[in-house]
Amino acid sequence: VMRHGFDKFIVDILMQQLEAHGPTLLGERTPTELIREADGTITAVCKTADGNEIRHGGFDVVLSAIGRNTAVDGLGLEEVGVKIGRGGFIEVDEYQQTSVPSIFALGDVTHGFQLTPVAIAAGRRLADNLFGGEPRARLEYDKIPTVVFSHPPIGTVGLTQSQAEDKYGAENIRVRQASFNSMFYVFNDADSKVRTGLKIVLAGPEEKVVGLHMIGPSSDEMLQGFAVAVKMGATRRDFEACVAIHPTISEEMVTFGGWGQTPDQKTPLLPPQLDGEVGSGGSKVGASL
Repeated sequence: VMRHGFDKFIVDILMQQLEAHGPTLLGERTPTELIREADGTITAVCKTADGNEIRHGGFDVVLSAIGRNTAVDGLGLEEVGVKIGRGGFIEVDEYQQTSVPSIFALGDVTHGFQLTPVAIAAGRRLADNLFGGEPRARLEYDKIPTVVFSHPPIGTVGLTQSQAEDKYGAENIRVRQASFNSMFYVFNDADSKVRTGLKIVLAGPEEKVVGLHMIGPSSDEMLQGFAVAVKMGATRRDFEACVAIHPTISEEMVTFGGWGQTPDQKTPLLPPQLDGEVGSGGSKVGASL
């Protein structure tokens, strides 16, 4: 579940919560057949990794959620020279232009994020480009916030830790993360609490936030505001300069362990707004990094 494109920290918490609260997960099995029994129920036949056959029966309905294909057959695209790539997706450049200069494509028929707001944003920018007199207009596909409405929900924007280490080098990456039971479930029994996990991925000496990941109650609602900050190039200093809202889950994002400290320096990290100011003792304050 969620093997590709999601930070391992988040995936591990999701799997723990699914195992604790359901639904039941049956891994390493390939569905091979559905059988309608005499009593009207359905039996699902699966094959395990070692070749054994296992049957799961008594179902009224079986849902197969395996994704979808593009619906471009019959449009005559290949006849006019529009290039179709792997998986049937239309190939486009950063301005949504196909291999035929007068034909553009966006949304689920192209590679990328198969999300309605992404298609809407791409369409708006394409309209700006074609009809608004702004040839620079295009959608930036990096740092697009994504939510998975799992139980608990997931919110993510930017790079995973692994992706960041590949891009910037592991020696240039730091992370701040925390996992806890939020106060939302303070009165629940221990086995009825839902876990929260929050993580930021920091790159370079300025500790720019290049990835932000969360799982737990209200993660889907929290992400939008944090995504704006990440898109604007916020750093750890920017996050820690923001006063926490208590008691909330999101306050952890600006109060992670090690607040105001780094292994490389002895003086506290200060908000960037204080750079260049004269301190209380009359000395000028320089940048903290």
